[in-house]
Amino acid sequence: MAIKDLAVAYNASANANAALKMAVQMCKKYGAALTGLYARAPIRFEGNVQRWISDDIMESLRSAENETAKEIGQKFRDQASAEGMTGSIEFVSDEGLPNAVIARQARYHDLLLLGQFSDPSDAGRNVRAEDLVLRAGRPLLIVPVNYEVRPFEEYAVVAWDGSRPAARALSDAMQILETKRRIDVVSVTSGDGNGTKRVDNVITHLKKHGVDARAVPLKATREGVGGTILGYCTEQKPDILVMGAYGHAKLREDLFGGTTRHILEHMNVPVVMSH
Repeated sequence: MAIKDLAVAYNASANANAALKMAVQMCKKYGAALTGLYARAPIRFEGNVQRWISDDIMESLRSAENETAKEIGQKFRDQASAEGMTGSIEFVSDEGLPNAVIARQARYHDLLLLGQFSDPSDAGRNVRAEDLVLRAGRPLLIVPVNYEVRPFEEYAVVAWDGSRPAARALSDAMQILETKRRIDVVSVTSGDGNGTKRVDNVITHLKKHGVDARAVPLKATREGVGGTILGYCTEQKPDILVMGAYGHAKLREDLFGGTTRHILEHMNVPVVMSH
């Protein structure tokens, strides 16, 4: 089944515009529809302050937030058109916390694109890939904030470690992988040979989908697994990197670091992630 329905988490930030550029490029390739998703901030006050706020003031605040949503929706349509989008364009806004709203709305689309989170000072308005990948129930495509549109080389890198999240990501990205002319399945192995065998099984699976892929074992560098994979992507310049998210518990990765966290913080290529 082809990709026909793409969504973008959009709030008119530089991060969101980077994701929109990638989304339009994919829509033109696949003939897909495009929907922008936006979370309107709920009107809340600390403690018992809200009980002293008049209904008129509350209504004015809601009206202002709704007007902001309309303006952002128009920016989304204008930017999509400027990038060359000629198909269906929609914009959906809903009130609530950004991660909750976007995760809920993403379930009605094939793929959710969002920009790399890079501005902690604006955390309240931004969605976080590390949260959405666990909540949305849909694959994410995270786009680096400095992403520049270029013609697709029809080349993808798949990071494989034999885990459940890696298998989920491979399956979720199959619609994209089936359109690529070159696919490298990379593994950072321990040297015991088991990693090579697991990758060979993936190559066989992809061939049954008509996908020509090759196994690429990588020797770990001092930057760890995530740094090794990104280093390979820097050299080879694929269109996308496909990988599973949080092979270990998220709390453990938050505390001690991990491959998912490293990729999200240092990505240099659009990344398809699933959990």
